[in-house]
Amino acid sequence: MARTRNDKTYTASYDRLIETGLTLFRRNGFDATGIGEILETSGLPKGSFYHYFRSKEAFGLAVADVYHQNQMRFARSILSREDAPELDRLREFFSEAHLIFESMNFSEGCLMCNLSNELGSQNDAFQAALSRYWKELSAEIETCLTPKVLSELGLTRLTPTEAADALLNGWSGALTRMKAERTEAPLTLFKKTMLKD
Repeated sequence: MARTRNDKTYTASYDRLIETGLTLFRRNGFDATGIGEILETSGLPKGSFYHYFRSKEAFGLAVADVYHQNQMRFARSILSREDAPELDRLREFFSEAHLIFESMNFSEGCLMCNLSNELGSQNDAFQAALSRYWKELSAEIETCLTPKVLSELGLTRLTPTEAADALLNGWSGALTRMKAERTEAPLTLFKKTMLKD
């Protein structure tokens, strides 16, 4: 008789692999993280990796997608609120993100930034996924960029779409430098210059 799969255990092991990937890819990068290290860190038995993923690339794409979905939930929870003015929501979004990176001592950076820098020009599957993720996050930021907000930020020469991209570009650049220097200074400067915070 064939063994039936324990769905609860299967899901828990899958989630543990994803969480491990989120941590290791942020800390060490995709290429520098081996499947052996992923299994050792997750505490799962050797050989179980291919039970869940056909390749390291498939695993990396799954990790990136989970990171993006978490990021979008976080963004919508703040940017879609209706109990605060749009500019306040925008400032809160970046300030709360700042606190998340502070909790990691400004050392691990943004996984989307890290993967974009490492794989964006080398791997077509990652490039396509990351491009879509950036556009979706930018579109969420755009929802707060009313004519009034554009005026308050001195961005009236830009369309809302361009302004959202400019803010996201500035933030991702600040995150890259933050990781290199392990300091909050680039994030603080971004908020002072781009958000007049």
